[in-house]
Amino acid sequence: MILFNRIKKIFFKGDERTVKAKKNVLMTIVIKALGVLIGFIYFPLSLDYLGTVKFGIFLTLLSVVDWFLNFDIGIGLGLRNKFGEAIANRDDKKAIFYVSSAYFALGVIVAFVTLILIGLNFLLPWPGWLNIGPDLENEVRILGVVIIIAFGIRFVSSNIYEIFYAMQKMAYVEFFSFLTKASFLVLILIIPYIIADSLLLFGMAKSLTFALVPLGVGLYYFRSKFSKYKPSFKFVRLDYFKDLFSLGFKFFIIKIAMLVIYQTNHILIASFVSLEGVPQYEAAYKYLSVFMMLFVILNNQLWPSNLEAYAKGEISWMKKSMRTVMKIWLGTLILAAIMVLVSPFVYYLWLQDSLEIQMTISIAVAVSICLTTWVNMYNLVLNGTGKIKLQMYTWIIAAIINIPASLFFAKILNLGVVGIVLGTIVSLVPLAVVSPIQVRMILARKEKGIWAA
Repeated sequence: MILFNRIKKIFFKGDERTVKAKKNVLMTIVIKALGVLIGFIYFPLSLDYLGTVKFGIFLTLLSVVDWFLNFDIGIGLGLRNKFGEAIANRDDKKAIFYVSSAYFALGVIVAFVTLILIGLNFLLPWPGWLNIGPDLENEVRILGVVIIIAFGIRFVSSNIYEIFYAMQKMAYVEFFSFLTKASFLVLILIIPYIIADSLLLFGMAKSLTFALVPLGVGLYYFRSKFSKYKPSFKFVRLDYFKDLFSLGFKFFIIKIAMLVIYQTNHILIASFVSLEGVPQYEAAYKYLSVFMMLFVILNNQLWPSNLEAYAKGEISWMKKSMRTVMKIWLGTLILAAIMVLVSPFVYYLWLQDSLEIQMTISIAVAVSICLTTWVNMYNLVLNGTGKIKLQMYTWIIAAIINIPASLFFAKILNLGVVGIVLGTIVSLVPLAVVSPIQVRMILARKEKGIWAA
């Protein structure tokens, strides 16, 4: 009872925005933990069902398609900010215009990109890129079509989550994410009884599950609680595209740069190291990124909170929340070190003898994740204030550095998977230096020129 009262005091103390943020973070952590647990369960099941090579093919193919289908010009993140501003000002008319315009623009873009990708899928040299034999080529191409269509559906439908984020209802999004993973877990337990090691059946189960859940969520909420924001052609406004695109385009460039840095790792490992190295990297990343989940939660919650606080001139609240996040980040460093030390034992319990992961891979991935969370910590303020031009330029520089650095470490120095991750680490250094300087200037109200853009 005493412990409960202390927890209650911690999470229900403070102003309305702070209490709301704490509640959302607490609920999200619980739901996220369940989702992570499910992810840990279905990873070895997937590996056991497909085998190392086929699982490596699936992860690489997923990365390639995901990369292309992120060409949304940043509309989703632009919608989050603009919709958030509209509801903060209690302007429902603007809010529905932004929602309808965003869905319309995304629908057009995704339809166009999906058709192009389906055509390219039958022209691209998958066997050469993925180092696969002709016996798997047809299966990979059919799976490519399924993943492309599923990603297109998910791409548009998941923008319902941007509305939840803007309304600071992050826990709802995590619940739907948990529901998606739980649904896939049920399928991965069933499909071995239908057919053995089918790359196509496995890919269909995962990609369609991750597409249909957000579609169902959107259809339900736009007919009920969000009915006044339901997108419609009659509310599409061409002049609202400028607001979505101007801020959204910067987010788009940042997203593309991030994709170059993070999503190319699977492709680089498959092409320049080995297909077996892809599951090794993925397993280490899945295990060690657990503590990064907290920063994803904080980012999704504090982004709209900082947006609201900055709009109202409440800089003191932003400074206080930043100090709290810094303490959390320092705590994750200790957690990361402990997780690396016990990783061989964890891998053995989790994966048995199906996959061997070197300690050096775990160390490199842990450093990469710690550096990522350091950058994300300052992005809480930058994204919330919309001052992201300098961040955009720095991400571009990081993306330019990433692939050459990765290939240098992996091929010239012959460091394999570790070399690819070292390339990621080196590319993040400029961001790790520039972002803290800009945030300090913003919170001190001393930003000028490029620092204020």
